[in-house]
Amino acid sequence: MAFALGLLMVYTAWRLFVMDGDIHYGDHRVVSPIFSPDVLYYSGLTDYPGWLNSAILILWLPFGFRGTCYYMRRVYYRSFLASPVACWVDEPDINKKIGYAGEKRLFIFNNLHRYFLYAALAILLFKWWDVVHSMRITESFILDVGTIVLATESFLLTMYVTSCHAFRHLVGGMLDRWDGGVAGFRGRLHSFVTKPWINRSHGFWFWTSLGFVFIGDLFVMSVANGTIPEASIVLLGGV
Repeated sequence: MAFALGLLMVYTAWRLFVMDGDIHYGDHRVVSPIFSPDVLYYSGLTDYPGWLNSAILILWLPFGFRGTCYYMRRVYYRSFLASPVACWVDEPDINKKIGYAGEKRLFIFNNLHRYFLYAALAILLFKWWDVVHSMRITESFILDVGTIVLATESFLLTMYVTSCHAFRHLVGGMLDRWDGGVAGFRGRLHSFVTKPWINRSHGFWFWTSLGFVFIGDLFVMSVANGTIPEASIVLLGGV
């Protein structure tokens, strides 16, 4: 897990600061998941530094959500800090010497997780908008391979966000009683997102959604630079 997370962080840094071109194809019809939402394009701004891109502006929001995620915290505490490696394994002496004492000092920012959830929900809306936008060419609607890739990434991200413990708390866990009306509905919604294939599979949704961000980016970059061809079929309207 430490190797996987480290590799993805290096790849992200490479895309943001070294190879930040080829982030879309079809005149911004299909945009890389790493650079979505492409806020610089939507803003209409053209006069900005060459090193700046949309990912630099917005990626701290999904990274903040993932980085403060309860599952992610367990992963990097064990992988990078070895604290604890497991319930019956003592932490290394180096951890005791440097004074690591759990979620204190800098780690207190992990308490912002529920606030990053709100940002993640907003980003989800943009993700699904990108899926719809990828299907439209002037007056025609098409089914593009890029659309399928973006839709898969958006679905996995939706499952990851809605299987989050903070989301379960938001939809109904904060209530003392689920008696009728809106409270009853929120209770049923809480029970739904608690199902084994949602909340209890949070780790699965974490890794699959994270992996598809980079699969989607590699696909878009490959089509944009001509490594692989664009493939689509017309669903509605003329060419």
